[in-house]
Amino acid sequence: MRKFAANYLVSEDGVYLKNGILVAGEDGFAIKYIDTKGDLREIAQLTFLNGILMAGFRFIKTDAANAHSDQPFESMVMRYLAATTQFSINELIDLGKLVQHQFPEMKIPEILNKITSTLQTYGGFSMESQPGIYLFSGADLVNLLFTSNSRLKKIL
Repeated sequence: MRKFAANYLVSEDGVYLKNGILVAGEDGFAIKYIDTKGDLREIAQLTFLNGILMAGFRFIKTDAANAHSDQPFESMVMRYLAATTQFSINELIDLGKLVQHQFPEMKIPEILNKITSTLQTYGGFSMESQPGIYLFSGADLVNLLFTSNSRLKKIL
């Protein structure tokens, strides 16, 4: 098992944990998420990384698009995904940066959670876990905004 901590951690249900800990198996799957309530203490074999930790996942189109939305955010996401049958974690970050440009008042957690919800509600996608632990770095962690330096890197 490996233990990682970061400024923020995204749990499997999309909750952002400040200074959270992710425990991963050697196979790269997340085993456990620990909410430190923002009070991270040093523990044995814990690797701290600067950024946002995310476990691996992808979206697979399982159904036809469920509905049409006349809301600007959802419409933009659905146009972006028009011919897509799979959607990776890297593509989620790329779309998040594009959305940030169009909706500058939105923060990273809101953007990523809303994209995920749109994929599942309107796009006919389901989310499946995949091996891999990723670090999203280069973001403005104080204001939780994407920047031109925002990158996703696989760390396990």
